[in-house]
Amino acid sequence: MVIYELNHVGGRVQDLEASLSFYGGLGAEVVDRLFMPGPRVNRVHIQLATGLVELLHHEQPDAQATYGLNHIGFMTDDLDGDYARLMDLGYTELSSPRVAGSGQGRLAFLSDPNGVRVELLQRSEEFRVPPITTGPVLAFTHVAVAAPDPEAAAEFYGTHLGMERITDDTFRLGPDTLKLTPPPAPAIAHLTFTTQSPTADTQDPDGTPITFLPT
Repeated sequence: MVIYELNHVGGRVQDLEASLSFYGGLGAEVVDRLFMPGPRVNRVHIQLATGLVELLHHEQPDAQATYGLNHIGFMTDDLDGDYARLMDLGYTELSSPRVAGSGQGRLAFLSDPNGVRVELLQRSEEFRVPPITTGPVLAFTHVAVAAPDPEAAAEFYGTHLGMERITDDTFRLGPDTLKLTPPPAPAIAHLTFTTQSPTADTQDPDGTPITFLPT
């Protein structure tokens, strides 16, 4: 049982073309695009440097829909085993293992100790490509997640998901890094990128904060 990669950060977007335009302006490229006819959802993976962002656009959203990045996804080679192990440790089940709506592999959702939605994925498809740095973004620095209880979060990500602890509040698994952020902060607190020159912090079209660090 191995969880081997922090694969993506994802969420629901209200205006897909606006989101693609925003991230495209930072140098992102579309690396995968799929329409799921059952739920009528467009799924688009974009990549900035090494970072994958999953954009989900529902053509017929319900009235209570909320928008913005809302989960982080990890790859595993044993979805059932890892999910059962995390359930035995007392973490909260959100969605038990099932075939993905895309038909590409299987997935499950659980909650980290601070309420952040975590997706576990097992599939053969690989969407990540070599780092994309043709725009102003040179590196995907980290995805920041809310951690009112940082010690519980560190145990979850470091001990139970197998992420390497880089500093007290940063963890890496694969090419990308996760950072624990104190409250107040939304579940996905922000994305941070390294740029060639100073760039003003901003928000994506659905309100997720985007911060920049110059080289």
